Amino acid sequence: MTRGPHRFRRALAQALCALALSAMAAFAQTPVPPQEFVERTAIANMFGVESATLALRKTSSPAIKAFGHRLADDHAAAMSSLRRIVAKRSDIALPDRPDAPHLALLSALADKQGADFDKAYIEAQRGTYRETAALMERYANEGTDAELKSFAAQSLPLFRELDRKAQELPSPP
Repeated sequence: MTRGPHRFRRALAQALCALALSAMAAFAQTPVPPQEFVERTAIANMFGVESATLALRKTSSPAIKAFGHRLADDHAAAMSSLRRIVAKRSDIALPDRPDAPHLALLSALADKQGADFDKAYIEAQRGTYRETAALMERYANEGTDAELKSFAAQSLPLFRELDRKAQELPSPP
């Protein structure tokens, strides 16, 4: 096997581990502070749009293409709602770009082709939406900022549905 697949697997594993550790650290802390909720939600939305763009360009799978189209639309709408909330506030800011683990994951996905891309994309989506749905549920139940709590409650069905759809994506051979 060449170094490329090993390098990708290592980068993917490191990115997924960093995401998991980030999620565990956040869950150990109760409740999630409003700024952290906004950052994590914005990053999930940016990752969703950017990974959808990659999927639409790189896959030939109709299921992944359909999921990518849905992601682009759903994340754009969710991000627009979040921006409207944050625009009225001086105590909370949106990040300019995804965090390092998500950037690494996007970079690793960009380096893949064909079935290797599809497999890595599906793995990334499954982890991302499970984590994002859990974040929405947690903030909807335990959040301290009423407006963001309402946003989380309204967004929860969407992210649960995206999680369900991600889990249903067919794994490539």
